[in-house]
Amino acid sequence: MFTNRNGCTIYERIVQNRTPAYIRHTTRAVYWEDTNCQEISSSRSQNSGNDRAPDNKAFISIPAASIDFVPKTGDRIVGEIISDAQPPPTAMTIMAVDNFCYGSPAVQHWEVNAK
Repeated sequence: MFTNRNGCTIYERIVQNRTPAYIRHTTRAVYWEDTNCQEISSSRSQNSGNDRAPDNKAFISIPAASIDFVPKTGDRIVGEIISDAQPPPTAMTIMAVDNFCYGSPAVQHWEVNAK
């Protein structure tokens, strides 16, 4: 499976005493694609040129062999391995996780979309 980063850091969101807390996990090699899409606002004209704003998103493909836990929506993710105990302000929130851990072990992976 093609990878383009040495790994990433995922902060698993948990709740302790009614307060959100995070458990830091790192992965091995991943494929990370920034998708900075341009979306059209329905309240503005499509022809004005001012109707588009960057929508910072990322698509991450994590080989099954690179991860030892299951990420979930609400967790935070950073595109590099860092040692911070808490997610930094630049961390993205995981919006969707899809399991593709079937078939040949060479292509088994998790797909994560973050914003």
